[in-house]
Amino acid sequence: MELVIRFLRANGFVFLLCALLVPLSQMISPVTVIDSNVNYLAWLPLSVILAVIFLHGYRSVFPLIFAFSVSCLWIWSASLQDTLLLGVGVFGPVLAVCIGLRRFMGARWRHKQGGRGDRMRIFWLGFFLPCAIKALLMILGFFFELSNNVVPFSDSVSGLDNVLDIQCLIVSSLIFPAFIYYPLRMLISRAFRRAVWFSGFAPVLQGKHTFKFIGWIAGLVLLLGAFCSPANSELFSACMLPLLFVLFTLGIRTPGAGMTVWCWSLTVLLLLEWNKNVVHSTYYSTILVFILSVFIAFTVCLYYMIRMYRLGVRLHHIWRNQALTDPMTWLPNLRALELHVQQYPQGVLCCLRLNNLSFLGRHYGFMMGVYCKRLVGQLLAPHLRPGEHIFQFSGCELLLFLHPGEHTQRLSNMLRLLNQQKMPWKGNSLNIEHFASWGKITRAPGSLGQKLGQLSYMAEQATTREPLVSLDAQEEEVAGQPSTQVVLFQKIKQALDNRHLVIVAQPVVGKSGMAYAEVLSRLMIDGDLMMPDTFLPIIIQCDLSARFDMLVMDKMVCWLAEHPEETQGTRFSVNLMPSTLMQRGIICIS
Repeated sequence: MELVIRFLRANGFVFLLCALLVPLSQMISPVTVIDSNVNYLAWLPLSVILAVIFLHGYRSVFPLIFAFSVSCLWIWSASLQDTLLLGVGVFGPVLAVCIGLRRFMGARWRHKQGGRGDRMRIFWLGFFLPCAIKALLMILGFFFELSNNVVPFSDSVSGLDNVLDIQCLIVSSLIFPAFIYYPLRMLISRAFRRAVWFSGFAPVLQGKHTFKFIGWIAGLVLLLGAFCSPANSELFSACMLPLLFVLFTLGIRTPGAGMTVWCWSLTVLLLLEWNKNVVHSTYYSTILVFILSVFIAFTVCLYYMIRMYRLGVRLHHIWRNQALTDPMTWLPNLRALELHVQQYPQGVLCCLRLNNLSFLGRHYGFMMGVYCKRLVGQLLAPHLRPGEHIFQFSGCELLLFLHPGEHTQRLSNMLRLLNQQKMPWKGNSLNIEHFASWGKITRAPGSLGQKLGQLSYMAEQATTREPLVSLDAQEEEVAGQPSTQVVLFQKIKQALDNRHLVIVAQPVVGKSGMAYAEVLSRLMIDGDLMMPDTFLPIIIQCDLSARFDMLVMDKMVCWLAEHPEETQGTRFSVNLMPSTLMQRGIICIS
């Protein structure tokens, strides 16, 4: 007795569900009269059976059989023999196909409707199962007398009636399970209701597709009102059904795949129930068979279009993630930083500089720098809070996005951790210095690029004594510094292009008493002389040292050629920068 009570307690809801849905679905199944015979256009109890099995699996088999048997005996007034034979004819193929799908597709064969495994489900449940039910009912009808008022079974030898029976079963197993499955699952599962709302309704009701969604619903209502109206109209006949097909093809994107499938099954149910406009009395049965074939064909196409659309959306997400990810370090790039800043406008941006990474990369290779950046990201990841990320930056720098509040202390701890950590690379322990600068993000348009440039400049100015520099404390001083250097670089380059170089000979007497002249250089910019302490750092930083030294040598040689008598017996000394001497082709040894 306890086992029975426990079984009823665990499956009571399934029993109640089946007891309500099986007779109700039989009542609303669309029928038609052809040659004084009642024919089903869709047998919805089969849709209920498949939908409940999709929801509850093997636990729903006994409640479905029980509800079907009770409905046959007491509601549909079938005999006990008809009840047994019809139960075997319907549930035998259903259970066989479901067991086969469970064996070949795995335990999740009934989940993710409209996802993977659709081809198997469409073939076995949508086409093989109806044909198997029809064949088994014909075999049973050959040996026994069956009632044809409960299931779509015709003992007529007419081929059109048998085709209509098979199409009825195909429509019931292919189109209408979704019509019952989605409302039942939303009724049972709160998580599924939230998922349907946030993935299906919220984007179209709160986003930019709101008017498209409203227009799609309005167009569907207008077309259904025209097709299902009691007034006969030759305009809205079967010839105008492609309007519905176009509308549902467009609806795959606007209201979503799940809602499109449900609306399509509701549309088919309404068109089959009130089909006077769609199917005229002339050649009624032939046109009805043709329209059912069109519905079945478009349903298969709709499922495949939904699958291709979902595949396209999935590929779009993959390509979008790849576009927001650096391909070498696998860290988010600057494009991802811009989107992240839009999501979190209040934050702190930190530029982390791996100081001697560029020098070590020339010796150990480019991949060493990539590996070090990946390792830094792995070391700092446990210390980041939700919404904080590490982003790839150019050269030997990384960017950190942190939430405001105790960020200075956290950055100091991160730098201490990194400076104590040695980077392993192919058996070598590399000691890399880490410096950083930070500043708060501003909402001014176009300020992010300028902020990154200032942070990079401040990180270069950091020292071992002060590895962490605040941009906000020196914002007024640093604000014009990068732009000033750019203007100065342009003036220096223009002066070199125009050969506005002035050389000066300074007499020098050595310890041995030997006298010579040291050649000094000045740049003439805007009519004023610029001293070396101003332009030499820019020349070295912008890699113009070889060009500048060669211009000095050229000026010196030209002056010597123009003044041979004045320079006779005089010695000259020209200072060349080390970076010039290190370049290939500058010094020729014979």
